Order: sequence, then structure tokens, then C-alpha cells
Amino acid sequence: MKKKKIDFEARFWASYSETCPLRVIELFKSDTLSETKDRLYELMHFAMKPEVFLPNNPSLVFHFYTSLKSFLRAAYVLNLKPKKVKLNEPPDYVSHVMQGSLYDDEYTDPFFVFERAFENYSLQQFEDFLTEVTYYALAPYIDHPKGNIISLFLHLQKMLDAARIIKERKTET
Repeated sequence: MKKKKIDFEARFWASYSETCPLRVIELFKSDTLSETKDRLYELMHFAMKPEVFLPNNPSLVFHFYTSLKSFLRAAYVLNLKPKKVKLNEPPDYVSHVMQGSLYDDEYTDPFFVFERAFENYSLQQFEDFLTEVTYYALAPYIDHPKGNIISLFLHLQKMLDAARIIKERKTET
């Protein structure tokens, strides 16, 4: 039986249609990690308000949504095959700024972040969370997203930190 490859759906925002999850992570160089995390926080913030996030240019929100959806799919694939990616050892001294929101073991092996996230939630749950938060951030309603969105938000924040570490410590082969 042939393995089904996951489409990262990065054609729209990055003109990329191949199957390497590390390449999707590298495509995020246009947005720094702090900008991506700030935009995700703003998206969550506006999902809880009756105001519209970026009302003058909602296409930016759509672009952000599609790029994060691709990122989630790449993270899922990295979770399935973490040992295929070789990382350099972490530096001896680590500042808390470099470590971000990660625990010590997650900083040492950032693939633990993906493993823990996808142990607790499926890829579909993450995509549903992202869709729901984006919908409510763009809707001028008083309704709020349903269910536990905070846990999914925190896992996504940690995955972004882990992706930054993987980008920095990936060995060239």
C-alpha cells in the first residue's frame, strides 16, 4: 500500500508544492518568529471581541491563516519522522530568551513539542481551531469560539518556538 503524502497547501502563500516539511518552515523567513507569534496573539484577541481584525486589509489575515495551516501540516509530518532530521547540539549556555516557551527537554529535542502536541490533539483539531479563531477574528459578532482554544493556542506557540530552534540547529546534509 502506498503512503499518502500530506499536501502542505503552501502554493497560495509561498508558491511551494513539494513535500519537505523543513522547507515549509524555512519559508517563514519573511515573518520573524516574534511577528508570527504577535499576529497569532492578535488573532486570538480579536476572536474574543466584536471588532474585526485588520478591517482595511483582511487579505493579510487570510495569508496568515493559510501559512499557519501549512505550518501545522509540516509540523505534523515532522512529528511522524523526527529522527530523519539531524540537529546540532544545543549550546552549553542557554538564555531564557533563546529558549522561549519551551521546557528544558523540549529545547534539547524540539521534536518533543510536536510529539506532545499531536499526542493531545489531532491535526484536524488544530486546523479547526485555526479556522474558528480566524472566522471569529474577521466577524463583527459578539459570539466567541467554542471549546478549549487556549490549550491549542499554547501548543501552537510552542511549535513556533520549536520550529525556530530546528531552523537554527539543523545540520546541512
